[in-house]
Parts: sequence; C-alpha cells; structure tokens
Amino acid sequence: MSDILIKVRGSHSVEVTPERGVVSAEIRFDGSSPEPVMERLQRELHSVRAELERLERDGAIERFVVHRVRTSAERPWRQDGKQLPLVHRASVGLAVEFIDFTALATWVGRTAGDDGLQVHEVSWRLTKDSRLKVERDVRQEAVRQAKVRAQDYADALDLGPVVVRSINDVGVSREVAYESAAMAMPAAAKFADAGSAAPDLAFDPDDITVYAEVEAAFTVIT
Repeated sequence: MSDILIKVRGSHSVEVTPERGVVSAEIRFDGSSPEPVMERLQRELHSVRAELERLERDGAIERFVVHRVRTSAERPWRQDGKQLPLVHRASVGLAVEFIDFTALATWVGRTAGDDGLQVHEVSWRLTKDSRLKVERDVRQEAVRQAKVRAQDYADALDLGPVVVRSINDVGVSREVAYESAAMAMPAAAKFADAGSAAPDLAFDPDDITVYAEVEAAFTVIT
C-alpha cells in the first residue's frame, strides 16, 4: 500500500455590515503668539469634548479618545525667499467610535463650519466579538472547502476518502471601504464658507469583506 498526496488550497469570504464608524479628527490653530493659540485650542477642545460626552451619554458613540496636545513654531518662507514672522501652532487629535451612523454623519457635517476642527478619515469596523466570530467561521469554511476540493480530485481518480495530513494557515484579511451618499467634505466646506448652514451628510458604508485562505495536504491510502 502507498499514500497518494493531494495538495490543495481552500478559501472563503463573507460580506459583513459594519457595526462601528471611527472618525479620526484634529483640532488645530495657529497664530503669531503662543498664548492666544493655546487658549483657542483649549476652548475648542472643551466644546468638542462636551458634545462628545453628550453623544456618549445618549448612546450614539461607544467611546472617544483625546490625544496629547502638540505645539510647534516655525518661520515660513515666501516664494520670493523672504522669511516671514514666527508662526505658533497647537493641535490635538481625536478618535471617536460611533455606534449611531446618523449621529456620525450629523457630527461630521457640522465640522464643515468649524474653523478649528477637521475630520481626516472615517473608517468602518466590526466589534471585537463580531470580528473574532466572523474570522473563526470564515477560517473553518476555508478548511472545509479545501477538503471538498481534495476529495473531488480523489473521486476523479476513483480513490477512497481523503485524510488530512497538514494545514497551513495563509491568513485572514479584512477589506474596509466606505462611501458617502451625500456630498464630499470639500464641497461641504465650500457650502459653509458661502455663509449657509452645513449640510447633513448621509454615509452609506460598504460591507466589510472578511477573507481566509488555507493550504492543506490530504492523503489517500491505496
């Protein structure tokens, strides 16, 4: 009797609706003197924090993080080579995890009329428990698909049932994308600059693709 080795790959993917929207933002001011710049930053941060705390109490956000304040000073150059007076800058980063996507869109829309607050990115995620469960299910299905593929080869040769010999986990990947059903942020900013109220945005996030692939070896005893 001898073993026939069959090597295959198995893969599986699922589309999952996002459960969290994470906004990366920054409060930033600059000016000719450090004290007024820092005062403006502190006032704006106090106002933004109060709004986020309210949203947290209302259940619209899971949590938010305020990063360390950063300060800097530099002398910018004009195109003609002349150095301009010293400019002082102060900024602080924010990360806000929204549960309510309508509240997320409203909050982001309001930033269009705020000189100090800028939104850099909105990313979409699953909760930790959901992510772990989905990844587990996808990995297991990838293994089952590998076995089905190996058995197909064995059946084509009129061999017996396959027996697993080894499995190599190629990995699990998650592709996260999003799109807005409303106008883009630059357009919203122009709208606010024109003196009108900032428009409400409506985000329509794409599903998150969770993909797993395995390499497996099966044997058939003949």
